[in-house]
Amino acid sequence: MFLAYDLGTTATKVVLVSKECEFIDSAVEEYQTLFPQQGYAEHDPRDWWRTLVSATKTLLEKTSTQPSAISALTFSSQMQGLMPVDKEGTPLMNCMIWLDARGSEFLNQLWPWPRIMGYNPYRLFRKFLRITGGAPGLSGKDQIPKILWLKAYHPEIYEKTYKFLDVKDYVIFLLTGQMATSTDLAFVWWLLDSQKMKDGKPRNEWSDTLCKTYKIDMDKLPEIRKPTDIIGNLKDEAAEELGLLTETPVVCGAGDMTTAAIGSGAVLDGELHCQIGTSGWVAGHVTERKVDINHYTGCAGSAFPDQFYLVVGHQEIAGAALEWVKNNLLYFKEKLEEIEKKQIYEIFDELVADCEPGAKAKGGTNLIFLPWLFGERCPLDDDHVRGGLINLSLDHDRRHLLRATFEGVALNARWALETVENLYSPVTSLSIIGGGAKSDVWCQIYADVMNRTIRRVTDPQEAGALGAAIIAKMALGELENVAQSKDFIHFDKEFSPNPEYRALYDRLFKEFKNLYKQNKSWFKRMNY
Repeated sequence: MFLAYDLGTTATKVVLVSKECEFIDSAVEEYQTLFPQQGYAEHDPRDWWRTLVSATKTLLEKTSTQPSAISALTFSSQMQGLMPVDKEGTPLMNCMIWLDARGSEFLNQLWPWPRIMGYNPYRLFRKFLRITGGAPGLSGKDQIPKILWLKAYHPEIYEKTYKFLDVKDYVIFLLTGQMATSTDLAFVWWLLDSQKMKDGKPRNEWSDTLCKTYKIDMDKLPEIRKPTDIIGNLKDEAAEELGLLTETPVVCGAGDMTTAAIGSGAVLDGELHCQIGTSGWVAGHVTERKVDINHYTGCAGSAFPDQFYLVVGHQEIAGAALEWVKNNLLYFKEKLEEIEKKQIYEIFDELVADCEPGAKAKGGTNLIFLPWLFGERCPLDDDHVRGGLINLSLDHDRRHLLRATFEGVALNARWALETVENLYSPVTSLSIIGGGAKSDVWCQIYADVMNRTIRRVTDPQEAGALGAAIIAKMALGELENVAQSKDFIHFDKEFSPNPEYRALYDRLFKEFKNLYKQNKSWFKRMNY
């Protein structure tokens, strides 16, 4: 059996997965995301270890699993976290997670004049696209602007930094004593030279050119390993604290998008999947690297860097929009504590199903929800944009508010799908994963809005853990290639689009895009 750790934005989840990649059980421990100032988003790294240890002990105890039954530890984690540590591995500050946009004030250094649509053409084409196949966006949430911020405001921390680590990298260090990152995480630091060599394989080394351009000490960047590499065995003290054996191997693992792409079953060239988690995306494995810089869509590294890229249209907010509506508009905290989480979402599904498509009120007024609550990457690449309820009237009630939220997230995902398909080829179906995909109603809305068949993976919220387990099987030599992973992916339901809603959702999609285009300058003035 495998212990697959999902180090997320709001919690650590540990999943027990059988050797046949079947979900057995899981345990979850939550922690806080800290927002000390506008644009800041941090995690206290001590929370990762505390919750990992607690969740592991809880899971082993409730499943009566013996330590000798665990074949390996493997990882799926949030991506684009930046945490400096000293030579002993001690954190020098909290981790700036993927939501952190404090580096946005250094976009002039990242993209100096002259600029076209925010980008310096020379650096974009001659350096980033040629070397990395992609580029940092205009939100300031990527690693380079975060490092520039650290150098400017905390040079003493920068000087003391031995290595910059991402989230799972730090946890793996605590487990093994080794500091390394996976290829897929390194890819989206946009400092990785992924140009193909004569043998057709990508170089996948830190770029001396880009590090010199931004005056980043390359020796502060961690060693790069493949997701399927075994980093080492558990240290004595880590094994003792977790209740595991010291000979247990620790697999490098990958970022959440990377592992989820495997767990989605969309593992062959050109197959796509979508995710409704805290954030959302449309993604798939491809053999040819392409990029749409204007819509912040392109290729990152996959778990199989010698074979596939992973094209991704990542969106900041998906399920988090529903959580915000639930916590701030529909219920008081005291009321929430009286209701089981599962029951709340069942109530939401009933209310949404009882509402006309398009969140249409009696007077014929459609309600549109804009899910850009913390800026947006794909397809907008705009840190100034914010969310809203548009066309709200006295005829609307909580049913319309919830339906608009479900539909707004789906309309945003359709825009990401359009961007990805414009780069590659249209698809007729997508697999769907993530906690939000447990809702039949939301899956049907995705099918109707996207006009695509949606196939739901069994236990969709565990797709990342399943993908991480498949990576572990490959690390242990139990799988020869990624195509074999399809034998372990199962689907429990298929959702077909309703033709009667085609004209409605096509119209709403057009107006959804217009709302951004007509208000882009206004958002910038309001949220500078």
